[in-house]
Amino acid sequence: MASEQIDTIIGAHVELKGSLRNQGPIHIHGTIIGDVYSDSLVVIGETAVVTGPITAKQVDVSGQVNGSITAEEQIELQPKSFVKGDLNTNRLSIKPGATFVGKSQMNVPHGMHATDENGEPVSDKKKPRMELV
Repeated sequence: MASEQIDTIIGAHVELKGSLRNQGPIHIHGTIIGDVYSDSLVVIGETAVVTGPITAKQVDVSGQVNGSITAEEQIELQPKSFVKGDLNTNRLSIKPGATFVGKSQMNVPHGMHATDENGEPVSDKKKPRMELV
């Protein structure tokens, strides 16, 4: 993930119930019950537990997420991460040791044409893809 100056940090001993919204990067090490939104990067640290949807430009998960993740650019699931929920992004990286329970959907890059198993065009502009690292 691209390194940006950290704007908001939720410490390991913090529990937050409600919505967390920020235009800059968010690093979470505690517990969030509610939705998380950033125009930038969201990092879910190893000690973090997030229950609720996450929406950001990029999401990097090392902890636990119980909810959907939508990232405009990319989602990375690090070793020992646990995600129970659907993923929607342009790029997906799941490292060995990560646990993912749900569905993933990736947008077809601009200029590419998705086809089904018979080579026929797919009309909905979405195609499930996954990159295992």
